[in-house]
Amino acid sequence: MNNNFRIGFFIVLMAIVVLFNRCQKDTVTAPPTVTNIQFLGHKGSGASLFNPSIIENTLPAVKKGLATLTGVEVDLQMSLDGTIWLFHDLNLARTSCKTMAGKTIILSNDADISKINICSTEAQDRIYTLSELISYWNQTATTSYLSMHIKLDFPLDTINKAVIGGEAIYLAKFADNLAKIIPSVKSPGKIMLEVYDATFCKRIHQLIPGMKVCLLKAVSFPRQVTDAIDSGYDGVSGFFDEAALSEAEVTRAQKSGLIVQLWTPNTKIELTKALNMHPDFIQTDNMNALTDLNVTVKR
Repeated sequence: MNNNFRIGFFIVLMAIVVLFNRCQKDTVTAPPTVTNIQFLGHKGSGASLFNPSIIENTLPAVKKGLATLTGVEVDLQMSLDGTIWLFHDLNLARTSCKTMAGKTIILSNDADISKINICSTEAQDRIYTLSELISYWNQTATTSYLSMHIKLDFPLDTINKAVIGGEAIYLAKFADNLAKIIPSVKSPGKIMLEVYDATFCKRIHQLIPGMKVCLLKAVSFPRQVTDAIDSGYDGVSGFFDEAALSEAEVTRAQKSGLIVQLWTPNTKIELTKALNMHPDFIQTDNMNALTDLNVTVKR
């Protein structure tokens, strides 16, 4: 009886081992799901816990993002000379290699900006212009997507200085200078802007016909969709974990003809949540997003 019990127990144990191994094998070899959702490297795909060796909003970061995902998102600011630079923060305190807490892009001339070195814990680089990015883009990345965030959350005592003249003047000049650069893009349908100013949106539509402009605004997602429709935007760009965001609201936006971008889910759980709402674009710091989700993107 004991021998029969041992034999039976052994057979059951072996069956469990075989089943477990088969499940493990199935998990590893499961084919990736094909999705139409495009994945963009946030801030050019640099300077995050997922990619600490490359500095944000630099050409090396963009190259890394394009090699791993299906596009990148970058941040734009304009100097006093009217040149558009890739930069995120309101000042240089966090990223400059030297202490430059009060130094800002929008109150600086090109000659000074070109001399600035920016640093992370693992790398050093410089600040790049949008023209440099577009030149690279035209050579290598015309099948990828580019979303450009027009940074505007400057303190009033910065944007209203006499040398700038206020936000409206700054944005009008910004639009004019974008219009000198964007027409050179070989695949303009792959490039979008993010901004919260409706006048700027209208001006861009006049200067660069066909250019897509997404509303990025600190309101609930349903309100953002309504405002985008009312103000003539082409899309919306919203935080993936915003309280009122839902798959139904994403669908409502898309049925109204809007592009939907969601930012910035990074962990697998966050990415899955964003993916299940079926936006058009997901901005992420995670360069392994496609692998983590086991998806391939249909371009």
